[in-house]
This record gives sequence, structure tokens and C-alpha cells, in this order.
Amino acid sequence: MVRSRRIAIFVENLYQELELWYPLLRFQEEGIETTLVGTGERDVYTGKNGYPARSEETASMIAPRDFDGAVIPGGFAPDYLRRSPAVITMVRELYQQGKGIGAVCHGPCVLISAEILRGKRVTGVCSIRDDINNAGGEFVNEAVVRDGNIVTARGPEDLPMFMREMLGFFWKQQPRINEPLPDGRLFDVNARTGTLSEILAGRPALLVFIDSVFSPRAMSELPRFGHLARDIESRGGMMIGVTGDSFFTVLEFLGKTELSYPLFCDSYRDLTRAFGVMGDMGLAEWSVFLSDRNSMLRYGESWTGGDIESLPGFRKQMENIIS
Repeated sequence: MVRSRRIAIFVENLYQELELWYPLLRFQEEGIETTLVGTGERDVYTGKNGYPARSEETASMIAPRDFDGAVIPGGFAPDYLRRSPAVITMVRELYQQGKGIGAVCHGPCVLISAEILRGKRVTGVCSIRDDINNAGGEFVNEAVVRDGNIVTARGPEDLPMFMREMLGFFWKQQPRINEPLPDGRLFDVNARTGTLSEILAGRPALLVFIDSVFSPRAMSELPRFGHLARDIESRGGMMIGVTGDSFFTVLEFLGKTELSYPLFCDSYRDLTRAFGVMGDMGLAEWSVFLSDRNSMLRYGESWTGGDIESLPGFRKQMENIIS
């Protein structure tokens, strides 16, 4: 079964309400699954202003492999969170796996206890400046700071910038090999919508992400894929192209160029984001992915140019996966 990204948001008593609920709702708006994770001391935790938050999981009962990142809200909650060995272990392992870690206000206190700040530029509430520096980090008095896979913010007023950085991180993180493919909506040239899992319907597949059908590169490259598409189809697989253009634009393109494989519109950028190939201009970066019959990702590579079959390991992987 394909799954979307999943983010853990830690909660404990006296959490700062905005720093928990703003990220949670923004992630959900973007189709990212959120899970409130508590220490297990209780089921419902009370915010600084009395707003309740019910935990959905306990830190000791979940595994970092099931999440793509975490957010640590501020308030007084980090003082309780950092005392939980399960929370500290999870934060450290998420960081070591290269997954996104966000912390706001007093949240970096948990990162200090997880011993992952050495050599990192970090911000937060000014009262923990010495704590960050003593832990080997470098305190920076800026609204939001990103260093590697750690994103920190000073406080509630910086949450919009904080979430832009967090989402930007996830939209550039490709799904991991041997994990389920992400899912998302696509439009065909008749403006009908369907999810990627429905389109593939249990077939092995080659997915090619392109920036725009009317880019000079697309005009020259896309027609050349015909032999590859036919080879894959003869093996019982499917090749599809994915572009962020509207279906009207794709229709115009197909009226001028004949392709032997389907071209789908990712108008809402669902798949572009889910596959971590969102470029700085909001267009997909050229990339290729191979999945097997069980919708498991087996190969992924950015494609900067040249023959697609010259990508490292592509031909061998295709022979093994699509057969």
C-alpha cells in the first residue's frame, strides 16, 4: 500500500499552542500525515493557555522508520520531552537517518539532550543561547535557520517562515528505495483525474518527471522515449510522463508531437512534491523512478541530461524490475 509522508509532532504539558497547531494544520493542508506523539505520562496534554491536545501515539511504542520527520514545539513542554529516553532516541535516530527535524522556541532543548547540535547553526528563544553554544552548536539570532536536516525558529511569529523551510525540505527529499511509492492525483489529457496507484494498477513502471512540455529539452527528449516505452510495455510494464503543465497545455503539445506513452498532468504538484523533485521555480526537476508490481520504489535518480539509459544502474535495474 502506498503512503504519504508522515510527521511526528511531539506534545507534552504546557506546550505552546501556536507552535504545535500551526505546523500540524499546515502539514495536513499539504497532504502530509501528522501524528501527535506524547511521552505516555497521560493521554491529553494541556497547552500554556489551556488548550488540550490528545496524543495519538506514545514515543516508546513507535519506530523512527515509520516517520519522515518530526517537529518539537516550544513552551515548557521541551523540558518534559527531554526527560523521556524514548523521545530522545527517536529524535536522534530520525536525525541520523537524514529526516527533517524542526524545533521552535525552547524546542532545541530536546536536540541538545539528543546530542545532535554539535557544529550546527541553530536559533531559538534567546534564553537558551548558552545552552546551544555549550552543546557545541552556534546560536544565531535569526527568525529561521536551516542547517542540514535541522530547521529551527525563534518563536510563534516566525512560524510562516519556519513552515516554508520545513515544507521546502520535504519537497526536495525523494522517497527511499525499497519503500512504498507515494501517491497523488494526476490528470489525463481528457481532464479525468486518478491517483498514481490507480493508474499503475499493479504494473511495474517507469516514471519520468519533466519540467514543462514546451521547454526546449522536453521538445527534443520526449519523442525519443518511444523505443523505451514499447520495450517496457512488452514486458508487462508501463511508462508514464509527469508534468506540472495543465491538460490544455499537454493537449496542445500532443497535437504537435506524437508520443507512444501516456503523459499526465500534475497540476496540483501532488506527485512532484511527494517524490521530492520540486525545483526552486515550482517546476519538477527532471528525474526518473522505477517501481515494481507491488508499488515499491526500486530506483530513483535525478536526470540532468544525456541518454536516460546511461544513468548509473538504470538498465540493469530496469531489466530486474520490469520483467
